Amino acid sequence: MEVLLVGNTDFITKQWIQHSFPRDHVVIAEREGTVDGNDRLRIVNMSDANTLAETLTTYEFDRIVFFSEGLTPRSERDGDLGYLRRLLHAIRNRSTQMLMVCGPESEFTYPENADVRDTSKSLMSRASEELCLYYARTYRLEAKIIRCPYLYAPERNGATAYFGRLFEQASAGSISFCERKQQQTCFLCADDLAELIYRMFDDWTAESEIFHVPNVFDFTYGDLADAISAAFPGLSVTFGEDRPQHYPADDHVLRLRYGWSPRYSLKQDLPPVLQRWKEARAQEQSKKHPVWDFLRNHSKPWIAIEIFIAFILEELLRTAVQGNSQLGTVDLRLSFVVIVGTMHGLNAGVFAAALACVGMALSYASKGASFAPLFYDTSNWLAFVVYFVAGAVCGYVQLRNRENLRFMRDENSLLRERLAFLRDLYHDVLDDRRMLRGQIIGRRDSFGKMYAMTRELDEVQPQKLYHTTIRIMQDTLGGDSFGVYRIDSGGRFARLMAASPQTESLFSKSALLENYANIITALDHGGLWVNRNLEPDLPMYAAGVHADGKLAVVIVLAKAQPDQMNLYFQNLFTIMCGLVESAMVRAFDYENVARQAMLVPGTEFLNTRAFLPKVLAANELKHDHMGDHLLLRVDDAWQDNGSRLMGAIRQTDEAGVLQDGNVYVLMNQAGKHELPIINKRLAQAGLHVTRVSGQEEDALLDEASEQVAAESHEGGTA
Repeated sequence: MEVLLVGNTDFITKQWIQHSFPRDHVVIAEREGTVDGNDRLRIVNMSDANTLAETLTTYEFDRIVFFSEGLTPRSERDGDLGYLRRLLHAIRNRSTQMLMVCGPESEFTYPENADVRDTSKSLMSRASEELCLYYARTYRLEAKIIRCPYLYAPERNGATAYFGRLFEQASAGSISFCERKQQQTCFLCADDLAELIYRMFDDWTAESEIFHVPNVFDFTYGDLADAISAAFPGLSVTFGEDRPQHYPADDHVLRLRYGWSPRYSLKQDLPPVLQRWKEARAQEQSKKHPVWDFLRNHSKPWIAIEIFIAFILEELLRTAVQGNSQLGTVDLRLSFVVIVGTMHGLNAGVFAAALACVGMALSYASKGASFAPLFYDTSNWLAFVVYFVAGAVCGYVQLRNRENLRFMRDENSLLRERLAFLRDLYHDVLDDRRMLRGQIIGRRDSFGKMYAMTRELDEVQPQKLYHTTIRIMQDTLGGDSFGVYRIDSGGRFARLMAASPQTESLFSKSALLENYANIITALDHGGLWVNRNLEPDLPMYAAGVHADGKLAVVIVLAKAQPDQMNLYFQNLFTIMCGLVESAMVRAFDYENVARQAMLVPGTEFLNTRAFLPKVLAANELKHDHMGDHLLLRVDDAWQDNGSRLMGAIRQTDEAGVLQDGNVYVLMNQAGKHELPIINKRLAQAGLHVTRVSGQEEDALLDEASEQVAAESHEGGTA
């Protein structure tokens, strides 16, 4: 699944992601301190509304977790109401699971001052919750809210904003708390929150709920100060006079529903966190060098000093080459201006031109010349103008080149970010392609499954087809109340042949068709009947199998879920029943054609080779709790070549001979409760029957199976 983490994500690490969303693709809204991405963790800039909408449209997030600014105590960041509204508005009317993690502000009470019930932060927190619940009610979002204590993250060296400031103050020698010394702290480890989020999404429900995370550890701000003082000897600690706050007690809802409770205490985590913070700070300071830091932070003064030194060297060089006829023709001051302007830009070029002008004025003065002709004779201004023009032009060219270079770097950076974003999208498309390919092959209603089901339905024995039909219907359609009825030759009764396990009470073993005329009419005309009026005594779906132009089998679904009462499910149910119909018609045709070859000569009894598979199929139905049967041994069955027995049993029952030479009757969908009725009916026909016990039936079938297998082997050898 695609998961978006947005809001106050400073505490999130890769380990936290692995704990909360081990199998999901995670995207984090970019924010200061956000961890770097990997194959399953991406950082996306979602600062403005257009980028937010584009990202939500591109990724189609299945889950969104919003972390409130209230999770950091005394946060200096702005509130998140506006951003939350834009986020909720962008995902409205989508099947998105929205989880909002709020701070404890809305849970605080002030027992010493009954008039004080809310603060500005508690009002903001409740407004965020109400906004989330409003969108959940209005736009059918699946939203849940967690009211959580303040978070700290041991894996980030406690570097949430609050503890970062405390540790910096402690390193300076003093810390100051606004809370009283006896005030209970209210903190939760981010690892505990990760475990809770994992369990909530693993057992997600659609209704909107608000959960309360307990603060179960007894740890005051005085204890917190003592723990920090132990790491910083000589620390000065002061406490404030804020109103005492009370956090509600544990309501045990999270423990009872998700089996979750906080495990990590700030009291135990703080000493190692402080130690790691010290080590990280020492390592960071070891990388700093005072000289280079000074030069890096004071670049402009050093440029001015460099220009002054270059000017002095230029004047000394000019004095040294005054008598040289070749070097004397070179204007070293102009070269100085050009070099400085080219290296350091417009301001430095103008400054170098001013120094060159000062140098020229001083050279005139050293020769005893008067400044009056210098100012009044405009022809003497040309050298000064050339210096300033050269400095300005060279500085402008350097400045323009620098701006062009900066623009190209920014453009390259944007292109690089866009390339990274497109690469991430490309990888997402590949992942979706692999996922969709797996769904096409592995989904229960895919073409691959259809082919496998066609192979399973390639059976010529109707009893086995009943069992296979119930199983593949349950696997494919997801229901658990399917039944298969066989219509007798007269078209008056429907006999139950197989049904889903544990659904005996939903199906009658025999149904008079005239009581279901509306269903039969729909099956004769449209092939599918749907209980759109939700009549309680009728199944939700029914489809017919026609053989030789008459209704032969009816497949029903007694109960359906609300999400199954749609056109997609109707079409899928029709397709499945069509596959079953093809297989059953083929099995019926085969049985009709091969019927004479299956009989004992001169009788209506099935021979052992034909009767045994039917009894085994009935046993399989009974073993899988899809049906029941009775196996009866019939005395005097050979009278009238078996016509008396065949006239006394139902069309769905079978009579056959096993290897012991006796005649047996397989009574489908009959149990010990129906045995007296069956005995009475057969007795009226002058027949006496004996029920075969379960153990005797198993032994008999094993012996018959071995005999049939041996005969098949001998026939193959011959």
